[in-house]
Amino acid sequence: MMLVFLKSAAREDAALIQAVIFNLDGVLVSTDACHYEAWKQLAHEQGLPFNDGIFRALAGRKRMDSLRVLLKKAERAYSPMELWALSARKNDLFNDMILKLGPDSILPGTIGTVTRLREMGIKTAVASSSENASGILRQLKLTPLFDAVVDGQDTENGKPDPEVFLLTARKLRMPTSECFVIENTAAGLEAARQAGMKALALGGPAGPEGLKDIDLPAMLRDGTLEQCLI
Repeated sequence: MMLVFLKSAAREDAALIQAVIFNLDGVLVSTDACHYEAWKQLAHEQGLPFNDGIFRALAGRKRMDSLRVLLKKAERAYSPMELWALSARKNDLFNDMILKLGPDSILPGTIGTVTRLREMGIKTAVASSSENASGILRQLKLTPLFDAVVDGQDTENGKPDPEVFLLTARKLRMPTSECFVIENTAAGLEAARQAGMKALALGGPAGPEGLKDIDLPAMLRDGTLEQCLI
């Protein structure tokens, strides 16, 4: 195994990175349109407003947590049974859409980045709050690229709770200090911080837009990633 060190003047201790953990949606693949349309349809059925701002507030959360955010605008309270039924309805809408996902849903840079990391001896994993992550990876034939996949079906708490990252580290049999996270949501970045993992933010105003915009394997190898760390 090739050992990769991160060197940073801002951090006293160099961290030995042996695993990279990716969020799924918006980092490796794009299912935003599917999620957006499913939530929009559900909101319409309940007579609730829905727009880009509301959708951004749902990002990175487990489905039930996202549903509670959506229902803050509701004029009535929902029973636990109604919440469960609405969550299932959203999942059904989303599942119908992801059946149509194809290779064009894989974001540029995904396959090349993950393949090169694995060639360097670095373990790779997916940690997602989505309960559909494993199915999406299977649909897109990406599962073999990862040593571990943890999604919303494996956890009780969604991001920003660190559970998903801690469980991923256990599945990889890696200490959290040797895991590095690639995230694109505020909830996910906070979850990584609470898990004690260093993280790279994608899509922010000061960060790279996506994996295609950085040479992550080279940056890890050469110890030049510190300027992007949070």
